[in-house]
Amino acid sequence: GFVDLVNKSRRDHVITIEREITTVHERTGSFISQREVRGGTEEMLEIARAALREDPDVLVLEELRTPGLMNLALDAAASGQLVIGGFPAPNAPGAIDRIIDLYPPEHRRQVQLSLAQNLRGVVGQVLVPKMAGGHVAARELMLNTPAVSSVLAAGKIQHLGAAIAAGRQQGMLTLGDALLDLVQNRVVAPADAYRQAPDPVAFIDELKRLGVDTSFVKQID
Repeated sequence: GFVDLVNKSRRDHVITIEREITTVHERTGSFISQREVRGGTEEMLEIARAALREDPDVLVLEELRTPGLMNLALDAAASGQLVIGGFPAPNAPGAIDRIIDLYPPEHRRQVQLSLAQNLRGVVGQVLVPKMAGGHVAARELMLNTPAVSSVLAAGKIQHLGAAIAAGRQQGMLTLGDALLDLVQNRVVAPADAYRQAPDPVAFIDELKRLGVDTSFVKQID
């Protein structure tokens, strides 16, 4: 995960705030302090505030489900800290939509501008059964390129999907394309990828263009 990558590639002070510590990160390059929160979101917010007073380089928040936690994350990012936060959403545009929806209408414009200025990227993933057994993550990646930043600042969240699709040369990847890549590499079955596709009709069209048998759709539907 991100913490492992930071640990191996940087010499940072990292604080993680988690509901339950399931993986203990041994020190490799970074100093990592893991905090477990068993209480509610208010307790998580207080522990996060206390963590920021220690001036970490990286703050990892397992959950960003409330305006208070989101405000803390945005403020920390604006001050130069790297904040890695978890947020439940079906895809990257959906995550941005839900973040903005955390706030009352009169505050949403400021949140849009803050995201445009301080967001670095969104990684979304779904788990898909592998043909060889087990599961593999299909990952969508949105980076805050100038094009994406403009969409965020304008509040035109419905255009984010197109901005991601147009940004493959910059390293971005839609969930649909990630699923197609897994099918083409024979990692997952077309039917299992189809079940996770955000736009099933477009996904079937792409499978047909690639010459993949799509007769499974009749059995699913």
